[in-house]
Amino acid sequence: MLITNTKVGRNTKALVAGVGERMLRHPEIMAFVFSAVDSISKELTSILKSPTPDELSLTEKEEKIEELMEMNQGLLQSMGVSHATIETVLRTTLKYKLASKLTGAGGGGCVLTLLPTCILFNYCSFPCASNAFYYSLIFFFFFIFFSAVSE
Repeated sequence: MLITNTKVGRNTKALVAGVGERMLRHPEIMAFVFSAVDSISKELTSILKSPTPDELSLTEKEEKIEELMEMNQGLLQSMGVSHATIETVLRTTLKYKLASKLTGAGGGGCVLTLLPTCILFNYCSFPCASNAFYYSLIFFFFFIFFSAVSE
């Protein structure tokens, strides 16, 4: 995962109040939105708990997680908790075919981006016993890049 700090402050109380107001205006629709968010969370939990015996299974798992992240972000947008800066980060990561979503209450803060295993292996295929150092370098690079994009 890549974490991008949008450096935008947020007022969680105001965001929660806005979602509550939307719930009062559109109770049936928002009930479906909350139900869909719950279903996505349950499916994600199931995917993460399932064993991954080979690289193909890992790729399939990552594709499902990407799709769930995109659906969840769409639902969060429909709740009114996204922000223009978050949307800028989402458009930027989408250019690189990476799935992203806001974290926490939204309205600013951070964005999570799934970095598929193939990206890490393509950039970190160094012949050494442990690639942890190189994974850290790649993570650091992406963090700096997307932090700069969000300013």
